[in-house]
Formats: sequence, structure tokens, C-alpha cells
Amino acid sequence: MAKLIFDAKFLHQLDSLKLLSRTSKKVYLQGERKEKRPGSGLEFIDYQEYQVGDEYRYIDWNLFSRLDQLFVKLFIEEESLRVFLIIDRSGSMSEGDPPKIDYACSLAVALGYIALANLDEVGVATFSSGLGKVMPSRRGRPHAFRIFDFLEGISCKGRTNFNLSLDEFSRAQRPAGMAIILSDLFDPAGYEEGLLALRSRGWEICLIQILEENELEPREKGEVVLIDDETYERVETLIDSSILKIYQQRVRDFLEGVESFCQHYRIKYVRTLTSLPLSRLIFQRLRKMRILK
Repeated sequence: MAKLIFDAKFLHQLDSLKLLSRTSKKVYLQGERKEKRPGSGLEFIDYQEYQVGDEYRYIDWNLFSRLDQLFVKLFIEEESLRVFLIIDRSGSMSEGDPPKIDYACSLAVALGYIALANLDEVGVATFSSGLGKVMPSRRGRPHAFRIFDFLEGISCKGRTNFNLSLDEFSRAQRPAGMAIILSDLFDPAGYEEGLLALRSRGWEICLIQILEENELEPREKGEVVLIDDETYERVETLIDSSILKIYQQRVRDFLEGVESFCQHYRIKYVRTLTSLPLSRLIFQRLRKMRILK
């Protein structure tokens, strides 16, 4: 089960942050909407010349008295987001110190709290060989406690089927919003089709790849037995400097491929190690990458 630890001071610091979205703002004429949705706010940005059909009561008569011309006010609305935290709970996420699943769930709770504090709507989903449990999206700070309890109960098991899982999620969840995916991306079948399935159905994607240092720089040397966390397959091998060099090059190629793919499809992408303190990731890296502000 995931181990999550938060204190009041850290949560208070999160109150200063906000998720950034490319699709969260729309422009309205004053009075155009019948009612104001929870979490939305109007901020005046400009005037627009009056056109037939606009309501007289939204004309700026002070401006008319000076210019002898009719204008109505334009406002910008910061709409509430629908945010889904999608967490990989396959066998490989159990590795690391702390385990990658603990790091992923702690980060998910923090991001969920930030979104809820800004009156956004937050849901949670897990996956391994397929889409797992889903917590429907809700608004309100009290929902953060439900997310905490939900994620504390997560354990890692099974193979990863990244593409199938995200395709199932994208078909089941409407309307689209922002999908924040937390995974090590260790699936031999790849990740591309799953991300494109989300993208094609209108989801704005933020991909956070979570790794541990031993996966980049293996500590094991000499004769070793490698055990796959998902298939439990055992392989006896010899790790020497030449094998290590080949491994490191393949890891670099893999990571560069992920970064290039995300850049091409305008997917926000962050790679982190479990050794990086969560506060540094949130307040420095994620702000620098324009995921938070």
C-alpha cells in the first residue's frame, strides 16, 4: 500500500499554486451567460462596439457620454478545469527508495489539493494491465481527503499495458479536461498510442515520468540475477563495463524519444527521480515547466 505523509505547513504552501492550462479561458460579453458557474470569475479586459442584438443594459453609458458611440464590455472568464490524475500501479512502480508508487501518489495528492483549492474538479484513475479503479471527479477541498484515502490503498501488481489503459480511460470519461499521468513508462509495447488516444479525444496531457536512480545508473556489477517485477522472469547475466555502457545508451535513447514525442505533440513532459524532494519538484521543476504557477 502506498505510504503518504503530509503536514499542515506543506499543504498551506500549496495554497499559493495553481495548475496552468492552455484551454481554461474564454471571453464573454457582460451578461451573456445566464448564470455563473462555481469557481469561475470574470475580469474586465476590453470593450467591443455595440452590435444589433446586444442588450442595452450592458452598454457602458459613461463611455457613450464621452465618445458618442455605443460599446459593451468584454470580460475574460477563468473556467474551472476538470483534472484527472492517472496513476500507474503496475509491478515496476514498486521499485525504488522511496518506491515510485509512493512518490507518484504523494505527488498526485499534492496536485489534486492544488486543483481543488482553486475550485477545479478532480478525479483519480489507476491502471496496470488495463484501466483499474476510478474515483469520479468532484469539486471542493473535502474531496482531497477522499483522494488521500483512495491513493493510500493502492498497491502495485501486474504488467503494464499503457496504451490499452489510456484508450479505455479516454473512451469512458467525458468531457475531456487535463490528464496528469504519473508512470515510469516501462511498457515494451510503448506509450505513444495511449497518449494519442487521449489527445484525439480532446484531453490536455501532462506526463510525469517517475524513475529511480538505479534505473539510470545500475549499482549491480558482476554476475547478477535480474527479476522482472511484472512477469517475474529471471535472467542470469554478467554486468561489466561494456554491458553497462550499452544499457546506459539505450536508456538515453528511450528518454530522448519520450521527450521528442511529447514536444512534437505539445504534451507537457517532466522526468523526475524519486530522490528529488517532492517540494523541489513542485515548487521549482513544475513551475519552470509551466505546469504550475
